[in-house]
Amino acid sequence: MENTSTHSGSIDDRYCKTVLDNGMVVVTESLPFVRSVAFGVWSLAGSRDEIPGGEGAAHFLEHMLFKGTEKRSAFDIAYELERLGGFLNAFTAKDHTCYFARILDEHLPTAVDVIGDMIQNAVLDPVELEREKQVVLEEINTAVDTPDEWVQELFLMDLYGEHPLAHPVLGREDTVNTLSSSDLREFIGQRYRPDNMLVAAAGSLEHEQVVELASKTFVSLNTEVVKSRGSLTPDGNGSKHLHRRDISQVHVILGGQGLPYLHDDRYALAVLMNLFAGGMSSRLFQSLREERGLVYTISAVTAFFEETGTAGFYLACVPDNTALALDLIYEELATVAAGKGIDEEELTSSKEQIKGQLMLALESPFTRMSRLAKGLLFEGRIISLDEILRSLDEVTAEDLSRITGQLMSPELLTTTMLGAVDGFGTESRRPGDFGSTGR
Repeated sequence: MENTSTHSGSIDDRYCKTVLDNGMVVVTESLPFVRSVAFGVWSLAGSRDEIPGGEGAAHFLEHMLFKGTEKRSAFDIAYELERLGGFLNAFTAKDHTCYFARILDEHLPTAVDVIGDMIQNAVLDPVELEREKQVVLEEINTAVDTPDEWVQELFLMDLYGEHPLAHPVLGREDTVNTLSSSDLREFIGQRYRPDNMLVAAAGSLEHEQVVELASKTFVSLNTEVVKSRGSLTPDGNGSKHLHRRDISQVHVILGGQGLPYLHDDRYALAVLMNLFAGGMSSRLFQSLREERGLVYTISAVTAFFEETGTAGFYLACVPDNTALALDLIYEELATVAAGKGIDEEELTSSKEQIKGQLMLALESPFTRMSRLAKGLLFEGRIISLDEILRSLDEVTAEDLSRITGQLMSPELLTTTMLGAVDGFGTESRRPGDFGSTGR
Protein backbone atom coordinates (compact mmCIF):
# COMPACT_ATOMS: atom_id res chain seq x y z
CA MET A 1 0.00 0.00 0.00
CA GLU A 2 1.45 3.33 -1.04
CA ASN A 3 1.90 6.15 1.45
CA THR A 4 0.50 9.57 0.74
CA SER A 5 1.52 12.74 2.52
CA THR A 6 -0.80 13.86 5.29
CA HIS A 7 0.48 17.39 5.60
CA SER A 8 3.41 19.44 4.47
CA GLY A 9 4.74 22.92 4.67
CA SER A 10 7.68 25.21 4.26
CA ILE A 11 9.78 25.64 7.39
CA ASP A 12 11.37 28.69 5.86
CA ASP A 13 12.26 29.76 2.32
CA ARG A 14 14.45 26.70 1.70
CA TYR A 15 13.33 23.89 4.01
CA CYS A 16 10.20 21.83 3.39
CA LYS A 17 8.74 19.14 5.61
CA THR A 18 6.07 16.52 4.96
CA VAL A 19 4.69 13.81 7.25
CA LEU A 20 3.60 10.68 5.37
CA ASP A 21 0.53 8.69 6.31
CA ASN A 22 2.68 6.12 8.07
CA GLY A 23 4.23 8.81 10.28
CA MET A 24 7.57 9.06 8.51
CA VAL A 25 8.93 12.59 8.16
CA VAL A 26 10.43 13.84 4.90
CA VAL A 27 12.49 17.02 5.08
CA THR A 28 14.43 18.65 2.26
CA GLU A 29 16.48 21.69 1.39
CA SER A 30 16.74 22.86 -2.20
CA LEU A 31 20.20 23.96 -3.33
CA PRO A 32 19.77 25.05 -6.95
CA PHE A 33 23.45 25.95 -7.34
CA VAL A 34 24.59 22.28 -7.20
CA ARG A 35 23.93 19.27 -9.46
CA SER A 36 24.05 16.59 -6.77
CA VAL A 37 21.75 15.38 -3.99
CA ALA A 38 22.65 14.07 -0.54
CA PHE A 39 19.91 11.66 0.50
CA GLY A 40 19.72 9.92 3.87
CA VAL A 41 17.42 7.72 5.91
CA TRP A 42 17.94 8.25 9.63
CA SER A 43 16.70 6.14 12.53
CA LEU A 44 16.87 6.68 16.28
CA ALA A 45 18.55 3.30 16.54
CA GLY A 46 22.00 3.32 18.07
CA SER A 47 24.16 1.39 20.49
CA ARG A 48 22.25 2.86 23.44
CA ASP A 49 19.13 1.01 22.25
CA GLU A 50 20.64 -2.47 22.47
CA ILE A 51 19.57 -4.99 25.10
CA PRO A 52 22.17 -6.27 27.61
CA GLY A 53 24.13 -9.02 25.94
CA GLY A 54 23.26 -7.68 22.49
CA GLU A 55 25.86 -4.92 22.35
CA GLY A 56 26.93 -4.31 18.77
CA ALA A 57 23.55 -5.16 17.22
CA ALA A 58 22.91 -1.68 15.82
CA HIS A 59 26.29 -1.49 14.09
CA PHE A 60 26.24 -5.11 12.94
CA LEU A 61 22.79 -4.60 11.42
CA GLU A 62 24.17 -1.63 9.50
CA HIS A 63 26.76 -3.97 7.97
CA MET A 64 24.24 -6.68 7.17
CA LEU A 65 21.84 -4.40 5.30
CA PHE A 66 24.54 -4.08 2.63
CA LYS A 67 24.79 -7.86 2.22
CA GLY A 68 21.82 -8.45 -0.02
CA THR A 69 18.05 -8.15 -0.34
CA GLU A 70 15.42 -10.28 -1.98
CA LYS A 71 16.17 -8.72 -5.37
CA ARG A 72 19.74 -7.39 -5.03
CA SER A 73 23.00 -9.12 -4.15
CA ALA A 74 25.67 -7.35 -2.11
CA PHE A 75 27.46 -6.61 -5.39
CA ASP A 76 24.28 -5.19 -6.92
CA ILE A 77 23.80 -2.84 -3.97
CA ALA A 78 27.32 -1.46 -4.37
CA TYR A 79 27.35 -1.42 -8.17
CA GLU A 80 23.99 0.20 -8.79
CA LEU A 81 25.08 3.60 -7.51
CA GLU A 82 28.79 3.35 -8.25
CA ARG A 83 28.12 2.78 -11.95
CA LEU A 84 26.33 6.15 -11.92
CA GLY A 85 29.19 7.94 -10.18
CA GLY A 86 27.35 7.90 -6.86
CA PHE A 87 28.40 7.00 -3.35
CA LEU A 88 26.57 4.80 -0.83
CA ASN A 89 27.48 4.36 2.83
CA ALA A 90 26.16 4.29 6.39
CA PHE A 91 27.25 4.94 9.96
CA THR A 92 26.11 4.00 13.45
CA ALA A 93 26.42 6.22 16.52
CA LYS A 94 25.39 6.03 20.16
CA ASP A 95 21.87 7.24 19.45
CA HIS A 96 21.20 6.95 15.71
CA THR A 97 22.01 5.21 12.43
CA CYS A 98 22.09 6.79 8.99
CA TYR A 99 22.09 5.24 5.51
CA PHE A 100 23.02 7.80 2.90
CA ALA A 101 23.95 8.39 -0.72
CA ARG A 102 25.49 11.15 -2.77
CA ILE A 103 24.22 11.07 -6.34
CA LEU A 104 23.59 13.28 -9.35
CA ASP A 105 20.11 14.76 -9.20
CA GLU A 106 18.87 12.74 -12.18
CA HIS A 107 19.71 9.49 -10.36
CA LEU A 108 17.97 10.29 -7.08
CA PRO A 109 15.17 7.71 -7.71
CA THR A 110 17.79 4.98 -7.90
CA ALA A 111 19.36 6.01 -4.59
CA VAL A 112 15.97 6.05 -2.82
CA ASP A 113 15.07 2.65 -4.24
CA VAL A 114 18.36 1.02 -3.23
CA ILE A 115 18.34 2.36 0.34
CA GLY A 116 14.65 1.58 0.76
CA ASP A 117 15.24 -1.96 -0.46
CA MET A 118 18.14 -2.46 1.95
CA ILE A 119 16.20 -1.25 4.98
CA GLN A 120 12.98 -3.15 4.28
CA ASN A 121 14.03 -6.29 2.41
CA ALA A 122 17.41 -7.38 3.75
CA VAL A 123 17.81 -11.15 3.58
CA LEU A 124 20.10 -11.39 6.62
CA ASP A 125 21.38 -14.71 5.36
CA PRO A 126 22.91 -16.78 8.22
CA VAL A 127 25.90 -17.81 6.12
CA GLU A 128 26.62 -14.22 5.15
CA LEU A 129 26.04 -13.20 8.75
CA GLU A 130 28.76 -15.53 10.05
CA ARG A 131 31.17 -14.25 7.40
CA GLU A 132 30.44 -10.62 8.27
CA LYS A 133 31.07 -11.29 11.95
CA GLN A 134 34.73 -11.77 11.10
CA VAL A 135 34.75 -8.37 9.38
CA VAL A 136 33.22 -6.67 12.42
CA LEU A 137 35.61 -8.44 14.79
CA GLU A 138 38.50 -7.14 12.71
CA GLU A 139 36.95 -3.68 12.97
CA ILE A 140 36.87 -4.05 16.76
CA ASN A 141 40.48 -5.19 16.77
CA THR A 142 41.49 -2.25 14.59
CA ALA A 143 39.79 0.17 16.99
CA VAL A 144 41.40 -1.45 20.03
CA ASP A 145 44.81 -1.24 18.33
CA THR A 146 44.32 2.47 17.54
CA PRO A 147 44.95 4.15 20.90
CA ASP A 148 43.66 7.62 20.05
CA GLU A 149 40.38 6.06 18.90
CA TRP A 150 40.05 3.38 21.58
CA VAL A 151 40.66 5.72 24.51
CA GLN A 152 37.55 7.66 23.54
CA GLU A 153 35.41 4.51 23.72
CA LEU A 154 37.03 3.58 27.04
CA PHE A 155 36.29 7.05 28.37
CA LEU A 156 32.59 6.77 27.57
CA MET A 157 32.46 3.36 29.25
CA ASP A 158 34.26 4.76 32.28
CA LEU A 159 32.08 7.88 32.38
CA TYR A 160 28.65 6.32 31.88
CA GLY A 161 29.09 3.05 33.75
CA GLU A 162 25.85 1.06 33.59
CA HIS A 163 24.02 3.61 31.44
CA PRO A 164 23.26 2.43 27.86
CA LEU A 165 25.42 5.27 26.52
CA ALA A 166 28.38 3.22 27.76
CA HIS A 167 27.70 0.52 25.16
CA PRO A 168 30.61 0.44 22.68
CA VAL A 169 29.23 1.19 19.22
CA LEU A 170 31.14 -1.72 17.67
CA GLY A 171 30.05 -4.09 20.41
CA ARG A 172 32.24 -6.63 22.16
CA GLU A 173 33.79 -9.78 20.79
CA ASP A 174 31.59 -12.03 22.92
CA THR A 175 28.32 -10.24 22.10
CA VAL A 176 28.99 -9.90 18.36
CA ASN A 177 29.77 -13.63 18.17
CA THR A 178 26.35 -14.50 19.59
CA LEU A 179 24.23 -12.24 17.34
CA SER A 180 21.81 -14.04 15.05
CA SER A 181 19.53 -13.13 12.16
CA SER A 182 16.56 -13.24 14.51
CA ASP A 183 18.30 -10.77 16.87
CA LEU A 184 18.80 -8.34 13.99
CA ARG A 185 15.23 -8.75 12.75
CA GLU A 186 13.98 -8.02 16.25
CA PHE A 187 16.10 -4.87 16.40
CA ILE A 188 14.71 -3.75 13.03
CA GLY A 189 11.17 -4.40 14.20
CA GLN A 190 11.66 -2.41 17.39
CA ARG A 191 13.63 0.60 16.14
CA TYR A 192 13.10 0.87 12.37
CA ARG A 193 9.58 2.22 12.53
CA PRO A 194 8.24 5.26 10.66
CA ASP A 195 7.67 7.37 13.76
CA ASN A 196 11.28 6.71 14.75
CA MET A 197 12.76 7.46 11.33
CA LEU A 198 13.26 10.37 9.00
CA VAL A 199 14.11 10.96 5.34
CA ALA A 200 16.33 13.96 4.70
CA ALA A 201 17.72 15.29 1.44
CA ALA A 202 19.60 18.39 0.34
CA GLY A 203 20.79 19.48 -3.07
CA SER A 204 19.36 19.85 -6.54
CA LEU A 205 15.86 18.57 -5.84
CA GLU A 206 12.16 19.29 -5.66
CA HIS A 207 10.51 18.52 -2.37
CA GLU A 208 7.46 17.01 -4.02
CA GLN A 209 9.61 14.51 -5.89
CA VAL A 210 11.34 13.33 -2.71
CA VAL A 211 7.96 12.98 -0.98
CA GLU A 212 6.59 10.95 -3.88
CA LEU A 213 9.63 8.67 -3.93
CA ALA A 214 9.50 8.12 -0.17
CA SER A 215 5.75 7.49 -0.29
CA LYS A 216 6.18 4.77 -2.88
CA THR A 217 9.25 3.22 -1.28
CA PHE A 218 8.81 3.00 2.48
CA VAL A 219 5.65 0.93 2.64
CA SER A 220 6.83 -2.22 4.45
CA LEU A 221 7.91 -0.79 7.79
CA ASN A 222 6.36 -1.78 11.11
CA THR A 223 3.95 1.08 11.83
CA GLU A 224 3.48 0.38 15.53
CA VAL A 225 4.53 3.25 17.77
CA VAL A 226 8.12 2.78 18.85
CA LYS A 227 8.90 2.29 22.52
CA SER A 228 10.40 5.46 23.95
CA ARG A 229 13.84 5.47 25.46
CA GLY A 230 14.21 5.49 29.21
CA SER A 231 15.07 8.75 30.95
CA LEU A 232 17.83 7.26 33.09
CA THR A 233 20.30 9.96 34.12
CA PRO A 234 23.94 8.88 34.46
CA ASP A 235 25.80 9.21 37.75
CA GLY A 236 27.45 12.62 37.84
CA ASN A 237 30.48 11.71 39.97
CA GLY A 238 33.97 11.63 38.52
CA SER A 239 36.37 8.68 38.62
CA LYS A 240 39.86 7.64 37.54
CA HIS A 241 40.70 4.71 35.27
CA LEU A 242 44.07 3.37 34.15
CA HIS A 243 44.15 1.00 31.17
CA ARG A 244 47.71 -0.27 30.96
CA ARG A 245 49.24 -0.92 27.56
CA ASP A 246 52.85 -1.12 26.46
CA ILE A 247 52.95 1.80 24.01
CA SER A 248 55.23 4.81 23.80
CA GLN A 249 52.59 7.48 24.42
CA VAL A 250 49.90 7.86 27.04
CA HIS A 251 46.49 8.70 25.60
CA VAL A 252 44.31 10.58 28.06
CA ILE A 253 40.81 11.95 28.21
CA LEU A 254 39.88 14.22 31.07
CA GLY A 255 36.21 15.13 31.01
CA GLY A 256 32.78 14.76 32.44
CA GLN A 257 29.13 14.99 31.66
CA GLY A 258 28.25 17.89 29.43
CA LEU A 259 24.85 19.13 28.34
CA PRO A 260 21.89 17.62 26.47
CA TYR A 261 20.83 18.75 23.01
CA LEU A 262 18.20 21.21 24.20
CA HIS A 263 20.02 22.84 27.10
CA ASP A 264 20.04 26.64 27.07
CA ASP A 265 23.80 26.69 27.65
CA ARG A 266 24.77 24.46 24.71
CA TYR A 267 26.09 27.37 22.67
CA ALA A 268 28.10 28.68 25.59
CA LEU A 269 29.59 25.20 26.08
CA ALA A 270 30.57 25.07 22.41
CA VAL A 271 32.34 28.42 22.74
CA LEU A 272 34.05 27.33 25.95
CA MET A 273 35.39 24.05 24.56
CA ASN A 274 36.56 25.78 21.41
CA LEU A 275 38.35 28.42 23.46
CA PHE A 276 40.13 25.78 25.52
CA ALA A 277 41.08 23.28 22.79
CA GLY A 278 39.41 24.05 19.47
CA GLY A 279 42.52 24.38 17.33
CA MET A 280 46.19 25.27 17.19
CA SER A 281 45.54 28.79 18.47
CA SER A 282 43.45 27.56 21.42
CA ARG A 283 44.50 28.16 25.01
CA LEU A 284 45.49 24.60 25.94
CA PHE A 285 47.22 23.84 22.63
CA GLN A 286 49.36 26.92 23.02
CA SER A 287 50.10 26.29 26.69
CA LEU A 288 50.80 22.55 26.62
CA ARG A 289 52.32 22.09 23.18
CA GLU A 290 53.67 25.35 21.81
CA GLU A 291 54.99 26.90 25.03
CA ARG A 292 56.07 23.78 26.94
CA GLY A 293 56.27 20.93 24.42
CA LEU A 294 54.48 18.57 26.80
CA VAL A 295 52.03 16.99 24.35
CA TYR A 296 51.85 16.06 20.72
CA THR A 297 48.20 17.03 20.50
CA ILE A 298 45.31 18.21 22.62
CA SER A 299 41.74 18.69 21.47
CA ALA A 300 38.22 19.16 22.79
CA VAL A 301 35.86 16.22 23.22
CA THR A 302 32.24 17.34 23.10
CA ALA A 303 29.02 15.43 22.45
CA PHE A 304 25.32 16.07 23.05
CA PHE A 305 22.70 13.43 23.84
CA GLU A 306 19.05 13.53 24.86
CA GLU A 307 19.53 13.56 28.63
CA THR A 308 23.20 14.41 29.03
CA GLY A 309 26.39 14.96 27.07
CA THR A 310 30.16 14.89 27.34
CA ALA A 311 32.71 17.67 27.62
CA GLY A 312 36.42 17.18 28.05
CA PHE A 313 39.88 17.07 26.52
CA TYR A 314 41.93 14.45 24.70
CA LEU A 315 45.73 14.59 24.83
CA ALA A 316 48.65 12.36 23.94
CA CYS A 317 52.12 12.63 25.47
CA VAL A 318 55.03 10.60 26.81
CA PRO A 319 54.37 9.11 30.26
CA ASP A 320 56.68 11.48 32.13
CA ASN A 321 54.71 14.52 30.94
CA THR A 322 51.24 13.25 31.88
CA ALA A 323 50.99 14.57 35.44
CA LEU A 324 52.19 18.07 34.57
CA ALA A 325 49.91 18.27 31.53
CA LEU A 326 46.87 17.36 33.64
CA ASP A 327 47.90 19.82 36.37
CA LEU A 328 48.07 22.62 33.82
CA ILE A 329 44.62 21.76 32.49
CA TYR A 330 43.22 21.87 36.03
CA GLU A 331 44.88 25.26 36.54
CA GLU A 332 43.27 26.67 33.39
CA LEU A 333 39.87 25.32 34.44
CA ALA A 334 40.21 26.83 37.90
CA THR A 335 41.22 30.19 36.45
CA VAL A 336 38.21 30.36 34.15
CA ALA A 337 35.82 29.07 36.84
CA ALA A 338 37.00 31.89 39.07
CA GLY A 339 35.98 34.43 36.43
CA LYS A 340 39.51 35.32 35.43
CA GLY A 341 41.57 35.24 32.29
CA ILE A 342 39.03 35.53 29.45
CA ASP A 343 39.31 38.83 27.65
CA GLU A 344 36.95 40.13 25.00
CA GLU A 345 39.34 39.41 22.15
CA GLU A 346 39.71 35.72 23.06
CA LEU A 347 35.96 35.34 23.53
CA THR A 348 35.19 36.98 20.19
CA SER A 349 37.83 34.89 18.44
CA SER A 350 36.30 31.66 19.73
CA LYS A 351 32.84 32.69 18.56
CA GLU A 352 34.05 33.73 15.12
CA GLN A 353 35.94 30.46 14.69
CA ILE A 354 32.78 28.46 15.36
CA LYS A 355 30.77 30.65 13.00
CA GLY A 356 33.34 30.27 10.24
CA GLN A 357 33.53 26.50 10.63
CA LEU A 358 29.74 26.28 10.53
CA MET A 359 29.42 28.40 7.41
CA LEU A 360 32.18 26.54 5.58
CA ALA A 361 30.66 23.17 6.47
CA LEU A 362 27.32 24.25 5.05
CA GLU A 363 28.87 24.39 1.59
CA SER A 364 28.48 20.59 1.60
CA PRO A 365 25.06 19.12 0.66
CA PHE A 366 25.79 16.19 3.01
CA THR A 367 26.32 18.56 5.94
CA ARG A 368 23.10 20.38 5.09
CA MET A 369 21.20 17.09 4.87
CA SER A 370 22.62 16.00 8.23
CA ARG A 371 21.69 19.33 9.80
CA LEU A 372 18.07 18.89 8.74
CA ALA A 373 17.89 15.37 10.13
CA LYS A 374 19.60 16.04 13.43
CA GLY A 375 17.58 19.19 14.00
CA LEU A 376 14.26 17.37 13.73
CA LEU A 377 15.39 14.15 15.42
CA PHE A 378 17.10 15.66 18.44
CA GLU A 379 15.92 19.25 18.80
CA GLY A 380 12.42 19.01 17.36
CA ARG A 381 13.01 21.75 14.82
CA ILE A 382 15.55 23.09 12.35
CA ILE A 383 17.24 25.99 14.05
CA SER A 384 17.89 28.78 11.60
CA LEU A 385 21.40 29.90 10.92
CA ASP A 386 20.51 33.41 12.09
CA GLU A 387 19.34 32.03 15.45
CA ILE A 388 22.54 30.03 15.89
CA LEU A 389 24.73 33.02 15.10
CA ARG A 390 22.68 35.23 17.40
CA SER A 391 22.92 32.66 20.23
CA LEU A 392 26.69 32.49 19.83
CA ASP A 393 26.96 36.28 19.90
CA GLU A 394 25.02 36.38 23.18
CA VAL A 395 27.52 34.16 25.02
CA THR A 396 29.44 36.10 27.67
CA ALA A 397 32.63 35.51 29.61
CA GLU A 398 30.46 35.13 32.71
CA ASP A 399 28.61 32.27 31.00
CA LEU A 400 31.90 30.49 30.37
CA SER A 401 33.01 30.89 33.97
CA ARG A 402 29.69 29.61 35.28
CA ILE A 403 29.65 26.56 33.02
CA THR A 404 33.24 25.69 33.84
CA GLY A 405 32.40 25.72 37.53
CA GLN A 406 29.24 23.67 37.03
CA LEU A 407 30.65 21.01 34.72
CA MET A 408 34.39 20.86 35.30
CA SER A 409 35.00 20.86 39.00
CA PRO A 410 37.65 18.23 39.82
CA GLU A 411 35.18 15.99 41.66
CA LEU A 412 32.98 15.79 38.56
CA LEU A 413 35.71 14.86 36.07
CA THR A 414 36.57 11.37 34.92
CA THR A 415 40.12 10.62 33.83
CA THR A 416 40.77 7.75 31.41
CA MET A 417 44.40 6.84 30.69
CA LEU A 418 45.60 4.32 28.12
CA GLY A 419 49.31 3.56 28.06
CA ALA A 420 52.43 2.44 29.91
CA VAL A 421 52.02 4.56 32.99
CA ASP A 422 51.81 3.75 36.69
CA GLY A 423 49.53 6.04 38.56
CA PHE A 424 46.15 6.41 40.10
CA GLY A 425 43.46 3.77 40.43
CA THR A 426 43.14 0.04 40.08
CA GLU A 427 40.06 0.08 37.88
CA SER A 428 41.58 -1.06 34.58
CA ARG A 429 39.32 -3.36 32.62
CA ARG A 430 40.02 -7.04 32.29
CA PRO A 431 41.73 -8.19 29.06
CA GLY A 432 39.24 -9.34 26.46
CA ASP A 433 36.29 -7.36 27.82
CA PHE A 434 36.00 -5.24 24.70
CA GLY A 435 37.68 -7.19 21.91
CA SER A 436 40.26 -9.93 21.53
CA THR A 437 43.20 -7.55 21.64
CA GLY A 438 42.03 -5.54 24.65
CA ARG A 439 44.85 -4.86 27.05
